[in-house]
Amino acid sequence: RSRASTSETDSSGGTRQQADESLREVALTAAAVENWEEYGTVFIGYPIWWGIAAWPVDGFVTGNDFTGKTVIPFCTSASSPLGQSGELLAKLAGTGDWQEGHRFGSSAAQSEVAAWAEGLGISG
Repeated sequence: RSRASTSETDSSGGTRQQADESLREVALTAAAVENWEEYGTVFIGYPIWWGIAAWPVDGFVTGNDFTGKTVIPFCTSASSPLGQSGELLAKLAGTGDWQEGHRFGSSAAQSEVAAWAEGLGISG
């Protein structure tokens, strides 16, 4: 008698959402950013879920106009690479000057993140 693998028997919400994109829409309590028009550079950070940006980020991206803004995506993940997550978000947004993203490991130190941000040469 064979045993079913965990993935075959797992009925958790995350597993169902990974398999069925129609279940991924997450209503945000707010997507609007106060004084949005004043921002020239926007950093969008997110965890990687199944190789893409966490689904709640989609609502933020589609709920805002990035025209005239430089957008810098970054993510955290224990093992998955950045992959195409930044490009997929840029496509979803349809506006903005999306830059190459960066992946941080799940145990990234604050100093590592600060050095990356400093290396971008953005003053603010």
